[in-house]
Amino acid sequence: MFVAACSVRAVGQAASETTGVPFATVAGGFSSGIREPTQIVIRTHDEWVAFWGRHTRTQVAPPVAPAVDFSREMVVGVFLGEQATGGYEVKITKVERTGSELRVHYRRKAPDPGAILVQALTQPYHVIKVSRDPGPLVFFRESLVR
Repeated sequence: MFVAACSVRAVGQAASETTGVPFATVAGGFSSGIREPTQIVIRTHDEWVAFWGRHTRTQVAPPVAPAVDFSREMVVGVFLGEQATGGYEVKITKVERTGSELRVHYRRKAPDPGAILVQALTQPYHVIKVSRDPGPLVFFRESLVR
C-alpha cells in the first residue's frame, strides 16, 4: 500500500513553535485517475511509480513519473476527488515542522454560486516534494475559498 495514514485537524488548534519547510510543486491540475478524495505521502520510488501510473491512467500517452530523489525527498499530495464541474481547485499552501510532526496546509476552492462552469468531470490535485522525514504528517485544511 502506498498511501500513508494521515490525519486531518481543525486549523484552530493551539500551535506550538513552528518552522517553515520549503517544498516544490511536482504536479497540479484538474484531471487525474484518482477519483476519490485522497491525501498521500510517498517515501519510495516503487510506491511513486505505482501511484503515478494510477494518477495518469486516463491519459492517452501518460508521462513518466517526475524525478524525485527518495534518498532525500518524499512526495505529498492532496486530491479533491471527482467533481461534477470545473471551478474547483486545491493548493498546498505551506509545510511546517511542529515538534516531531510535519504539517501540510492546503486550501480548497469551490466555484462561486451562479458561476458559468465547464460542464465536465474534474479531479483537482496538487502534488509536492519536500525533504524526506520519517515522522508523522498531518494535513490541515484551511478555510474554503470562494
